[in-house]
Amino acid sequence: MKKFLLFFAFGLLAVTGRAQTTISIKDAVNHVGKQVTICDSVYSARAMDNLSLMNLGGKFPKELLTVVVFKADRAKFEKEPVEIFEHQRICITGTVTLYKEKLQIVVNDPKQLKLAK
Repeated sequence: MKKFLLFFAFGLLAVTGRAQTTISIKDAVNHVGKQVTICDSVYSARAMDNLSLMNLGGKFPKELLTVVVFKADRAKFEKEPVEIFEHQRICITGTVTLYKEKLQIVVNDPKQLKLAK
């Protein structure tokens, strides 16, 4: 019985340690440098030669956060990320960073992006 309780406690601790913090997009500014999950609509998007950009919380230039997928990581997706997610409600998990005073999350793995339920 002790082994079972110890195993159960360890499993619960492992799951809790991996849980992501889900925040609203308006609260992203308070989580720079932290890994979070944000669910919001893609208001505008653009695929360029070297990267794909998807704007959450508003259309460019009034977006609250930009999802960035670099060319090297686009090949990991079944299709161009803009084609998959433009005008969809998505959930993104990643680290909030700043680029030229704007909030962004860089996607390195397709598992970071999901259509919201």
